[in-house]
Amino acid sequence: MLITIGLEIHLKLNTSSKIFCRCRNDQSLDLKPNTNICPICTGQPGALPLLSQECVEKAIQFWKIFNAEIAEISSFDRKNYFYPDLPMGFQITQFFHPIIRNGKLKYRTDNFETQNTAQIHEAHLECDTAKMIHQEKMTLIDFNRAGTPLLEIVTEPTFSSAEQAVEFAKEIQRVARRNHLSDADMEKGQMRIDVNLSLRKNENDPLGTRTEMKNINTFNAMKRAIQHETERQTAILESGGTVNQETRKRDDMKGESLLMRSKEDALDYRYFPEPDLPAFTASATTTHQETASNQESSLNSEIQTSFDYIRTCKQEFGFSKEYINTLLNDKALFDSFFQLVDEGFAPKNIAKRIAGPLMKSKISTEIFLTNYATLFRDFLTKEKEGWLTDNQLKLLFDELLATGDPLEEIIKRKGFDTPAMDTETLEKIIEEVLTQNPIQVQQFKDGKEALMGFFIGQIMRKTWGSSDPQTIKNLILNKMRL
Repeated sequence: MLITIGLEIHLKLNTSSKIFCRCRNDQSLDLKPNTNICPICTGQPGALPLLSQECVEKAIQFWKIFNAEIAEISSFDRKNYFYPDLPMGFQITQFFHPIIRNGKLKYRTDNFETQNTAQIHEAHLECDTAKMIHQEKMTLIDFNRAGTPLLEIVTEPTFSSAEQAVEFAKEIQRVARRNHLSDADMEKGQMRIDVNLSLRKNENDPLGTRTEMKNINTFNAMKRAIQHETERQTAILESGGTVNQETRKRDDMKGESLLMRSKEDALDYRYFPEPDLPAFTASATTTHQETASNQESSLNSEIQTSFDYIRTCKQEFGFSKEYINTLLNDKALFDSFFQLVDEGFAPKNIAKRIAGPLMKSKISTEIFLTNYATLFRDFLTKEKEGWLTDNQLKLLFDELLATGDPLEEIIKRKGFDTPAMDTETLEKIIEEVLTQNPIQVQQFKDGKEALMGFFIGQIMRKTWGSSDPQTIKNLILNKMRL
């Protein structure tokens, strides 16, 4: 069976206000419920929406990213359905005239080795619903989320594997963050994904009947959902059954999906133009904002995607996927990395410290770049000078992260500035370690070669990391042969 997947990605735009009112666009986890609300976003009778220009500008940035068509005339519509978190009884969205159509975005799979291009059907603006909170036998509603701006990105049925779909979604997250359009934090609901999936026997066959899996909020859950739905549809088709067009809710904890509703189309929602919001000309907005010299606008900023940067990291720097992901997932770190590369520091040395010790520490990126930037540059300079051993550099950086002390102070405290240990002294330390561990020595002689790491570790600690591990190894082997 061949899989065909299309995605609907809902991105929460990180604007200052909601899309149709002036309430703050803030859904912090510690925010008191029903704080940022007004008659408009709570659906009070007679309240009239007013479109946020900032939301339109952020959407237009995606038009640039996708190299897409921008609507000459864009307008809003009412999507009618009844649910407790939708007090108006309808959602304001864009059905007939979305702001963006016919785009594409390049992304990579196979550990960033394979280049792909995804076709984007459209991207449209809409308002989010309120949040329902289920407690015991009650359901509470928090309207802080109601009316916050979403950009829904709808792809063509363009993906043929779970990996392709997931890597594309990751690229959307990266470009949203790199261009300051959305924080795209899936755990906070700032990026939600619906997966449309169908099966067919042969590539020339028409597309099969699709099902939609709603509101997937992690990339791993997305992989599992695709795998499970593929298995479910395969079992139906191989038994002679028919797949029904339906929307399903994924329960990732139980590893199953449940039917939410059966076949639906535009008629079910009774779309009609939003009477309280006039149509607007997005292309005219773009031209005006880009040529206005006396008005700051996000439209003037340079668009950044990660596709070419990945190629640089792979081909020029020889980075692993771990290094690339660490840098791409944090724009501030990424920009700092390239600044240090431009200053002449070795790319791998920079990335090794960021992807390893820094990511394992409890230091946030903001604090690191604010309070540790000079220390990190000093550390890289010491590394470049080449007089410290690899183990000393490791200990030095760990201590730097733990204390934030000046490097010279740490070097003096650790004794790294003392003259290199002479061979005679080192041999005495080796003899001491071997004498103290006779069982391990015998096990090593009997063929347990992994114990060499144990011996080297013991000796490195006694010499404060000032000795070369290879030199220690050679001296140990010489001692063992005596």
